[in-house]
Amino acid sequence: MAFRKILIPTMAALILVASPAFGFELGDTLTLIQKPLLNIPAIVLPGETLEIQCQTGAGATGWEAELNFESHSLALTIESAVYDATTLWWNLDVIVPTPPVFELYDLKVRTDWGGIIEDSSVNAVRILPVRRDDWYFVHITDTHVPDQRFSDSGSQPSDSTETVDLREVIKDINFLNPEFVLLTGDLVNEGELEDYMEWRQYSRAQQLLSELEVPLYLTAGNHDLGGWDSTPPSDGTSRRNWWRFFGWDRLDDPPTGAPERTQNYSFDYGPLHFTALESYINYDDWRYQYYGSDSFTAGQLNWLNADLAATDRETRVLFYHKDFDYQINLSYLDVDMALWGHIHRDDGDINSHPFNLATAETANGDRSYRIIRVSGDTLIPQATVSAGETGDEVLVSYSPYNNGSQYTVVALVSNLHPIPFENCLLKFVMPADGVNPQLNDGTIVQVDERDGVKIYYVEVSMPAENWHTVALQLDEPTGAPEDLPAFAVLHSNFPNPFNPRTEIRFSLTENTPIRLSIHDARGRELRVLAQGEFPSGDHRLDFEGRDSEDRELPSGIYLAHLRTPESSFQQKMVLLR
Repeated sequence: MAFRKILIPTMAALILVASPAFGFELGDTLTLIQKPLLNIPAIVLPGETLEIQCQTGAGATGWEAELNFESHSLALTIESAVYDATTLWWNLDVIVPTPPVFELYDLKVRTDWGGIIEDSSVNAVRILPVRRDDWYFVHITDTHVPDQRFSDSGSQPSDSTETVDLREVIKDINFLNPEFVLLTGDLVNEGELEDYMEWRQYSRAQQLLSELEVPLYLTAGNHDLGGWDSTPPSDGTSRRNWWRFFGWDRLDDPPTGAPERTQNYSFDYGPLHFTALESYINYDDWRYQYYGSDSFTAGQLNWLNADLAATDRETRVLFYHKDFDYQINLSYLDVDMALWGHIHRDDGDINSHPFNLATAETANGDRSYRIIRVSGDTLIPQATVSAGETGDEVLVSYSPYNNGSQYTVVALVSNLHPIPFENCLLKFVMPADGVNPQLNDGTIVQVDERDGVKIYYVEVSMPAENWHTVALQLDEPTGAPEDLPAFAVLHSNFPNPFNPRTEIRFSLTENTPIRLSIHDARGRELRVLAQGEFPSGDHRLDFEGRDSEDRELPSGIYLAHLRTPESSFQQKMVLLR
């Protein structure tokens, strides 16, 4: 496997493995495993059947499979292995065992076909303890990574704001902990730019998506599949690149039992049925006899009708890049929701069923995503929100260190969105010899013991436009419990920039004297907002943009200072008149 996950220490830039001779390393092209994949994962419970599909010769023998997450390895027992001569794929069935930790696993498969063949698929299988009755998923679209230059621009694309934008959205998603994400196309800006001058757009995008800690379902858009006559790569290069990384090369010349040259798939989650369709604009008229000029081919629409007819789920969701030619009628198909993009803005009515909703782009600084709540079999779409210009609409930070060295760790969490999130997930990395966990908020749902630490998975509910602290304390090995150390934290003010009012927020874990003051950029004190003994808990104070003489302060940069006997904090604020 050429592609591998790496740890990303910051969210500021895309870090990839580099080849000394060729720049960015080639990503994980599809070889043996065809499903489940990073972009078409499986979500299963212990005891359920996991279906694995592989592509190799009919004479392959000795099949083995395993799941891997960090240092955990979970062997899978092959219940059946059947070769389908009409699709040219092997179908393997395994029963999912109870895992050491419920997580998003990599899948590894081995077989013997004239020698041992081994392949891995990153983030391919999510094992859950239970499916919730009330849950939510996320829709994102139009990421356009790594940037929005084309091959005729004369310079190699570099990691830019589109990469940072998607990373900020991923950061939010990993904390909000949805059941999964739907990404409806234009993943990359130009699908032709993989091998051409080794710009590796698909390889870089693939590695970026691997940073998600929840399953991702992806479908292609026009920038992923379409070719441009004005650019050097040959016609059909974009689509062939998609087949290499996201599936499947058999679509080049499909066997009788395979889909008709387009990648479409469906999956069930509880009482809901989800159907993905690729859609595109055939800019260079490549293979016009197959792909034509419409959003969807006749073969796709026939497949869609058959797929919907075969499901027994009453609630149905379609997702695709865009119905460019108005070929789909949701009411006629008895579909409850369609999610799409392309237009880089919101469209549709979240209060009108069937829901036909476009979500604003992730790229160009929008950092948009839409939450769709599900209660039983009822869909409740939410208005689109944004990760924010500074990335702190949803914010998580740990104090003092979340690295396994501290017996007490405090998570500072905020949700400035107008909607709540009930299933947020924190991961506290604590010393392995700590005992008797004490938590002031949330629920410990599992503990992962590995690599000399214990990782406590804590679910918390975040109300709309709110913030608070979650503290986890362990007793040290002596068994003598210690009082929770005093922590004081100064949060980011909101709004920021502001005019003229902003709210300054701070948290205390015990009663303590504080001094909260406002300073100019040179450090000169302008006003004392609060001084004296404050109780433990979360506090909010208004600052109206005036000094101690009640004079209006001009536009500029100001500093909020919070001091306690043990610590001092500072936050930058911007006043715009």
